[in-house]
Amino acid sequence: MPPRRKVTRLVGLFVFLIIALCTGCNTPDLTAEGAKVTVSPDAPRPECEEVKYIVGRGGGTFGGEYITNEDLIEYAMNDLRNQAAEMGANYVRHDPPTLGEGSGTTTTATVSGMAFKCPIATDTP
Repeated sequence: MPPRRKVTRLVGLFVFLIIALCTGCNTPDLTAEGAKVTVSPDAPRPECEEVKYIVGRGGGTFGGEYITNEDLIEYAMNDLRNQAAEMGANYVRHDPPTLGEGSGTTTTATVSGMAFKCPIATDTP
């Protein structure tokens, strides 16, 4: 194989690995709408309506082992809140987070829960 072709192949492999690392790890930021969603392990008020059961994910196969467990859980919770906001929910009753392993190292976190749409309380006299 000519030297120029080897270099091209190595550059292609390097680019592929960078893309795989960037797309293989889910580290979502909390959106402005997601920040408005309340999360709790407690049941919501009785007047709240169920919307959908959802699962938030953080981390991934590539790169997740370099993120602390606390950050993986935060990313999963961000994903959960963002999903709830996208469907019009403003409250999520969540289950305890679950950590997953890949190659003997914690690489993922998931948080599941039921999304609810609750009436917004108004402070009127």
